[in-house]
Amino acid sequence: MPSPPTLPGHRMKLSILEQSTLPENASASEAINNTVKLAREADRLGYERIWLSEHHNMNILQGSSPEVLLASIGAQTQRIRIGSGGVMLPNHSAYRVAENFRTLEALYPGRVDCGIGRASGGDMHARSLLNPAASTADDFVAQVDQLDRFFHDECKRALAMPTVERVPPMWLLSAGSHPGSGALAAEKGLGLAVALFINPEASAEAVQVYREQFKPSAEFPEPKVVIALNVVCAESKEKLAELKKASDYFRLMRDSGHYPRFVPSSATLAEVKFGEQAEDYLREIANREVTGTPAEVRQKILERAQAYDADEVMLAMMANRLDDKIETFRLLAQVFGLAP
Repeated sequence: MPSPPTLPGHRMKLSILEQSTLPENASASEAINNTVKLAREADRLGYERIWLSEHHNMNILQGSSPEVLLASIGAQTQRIRIGSGGVMLPNHSAYRVAENFRTLEALYPGRVDCGIGRASGGDMHARSLLNPAASTADDFVAQVDQLDRFFHDECKRALAMPTVERVPPMWLLSAGSHPGSGALAAEKGLGLAVALFINPEASAEAVQVYREQFKPSAEFPEPKVVIALNVVCAESKEKLAELKKASDYFRLMRDSGHYPRFVPSSATLAEVKFGEQAEDYLREIANREVTGTPAEVRQKILERAQAYDADEVMLAMMANRLDDKIETFRLLAQVFGLAP
């Protein structure tokens, strides 16, 4: 099957979504430092950006403070864009978020993205502790407006510091559960980042609405769409099966409401058997992930990007070993012809 067409001279941009997952028998410190090491490799391999997620009260996902970790990553990379994927705005003061990201922009000018989401990134207990004065996620639209105003110095009585020449582009994260996300990003002139690994069916409408209703802004003269997918990629069938089982295990546990405490090793997973019902469910959600050899994954990524009219594809990976993540992203950088 031939590859889907791409624009003459156009090279698909690839990025990474990193969640600081905790491997079995590893420490939280190792999980956090693995993220920094992965960012260094992504920078060297030619990935466009690396975004960090915000999660709370979930042992397997140790990345709870993307802004802090981004400061370290920025200092250890040269070129790659760094950002949040995302800051869960209902957990925070918009004023504080603006100051955090303006500080990052002052440190790493022109390399910082501010991705924002409306979920909590954790359970109700974590959310109530993060921002006790918060009301509900219904205030999200007002918070987006506040953050935009703080970024652009439109609140003269309370300027967000430090003073910077430009502000980080704001990206709105959409998982398809809120049909108004595309319209909101379009109205505010934001970038749109769509989590296909959560809800690919509902996301297509958000992208269409976004492109149809987009209003240009200083940071986004034109609409920009990033789609995010889970990826499982290896050159051998044996390695591919090993990596896919780790991904499948996490998705089965997560979607049943029982997050595992860590990413199991291949030895532990070898003892895990999926029942018929689990296998049926995995087939149902297969379109949330791209799986195969490097050439097969490239084909699937290009097809998905074309289907969603995406400017860029962001990849997330669930693996026990950092070396497996690095090798996967190395293979994809090679097959896509990425260059720093």
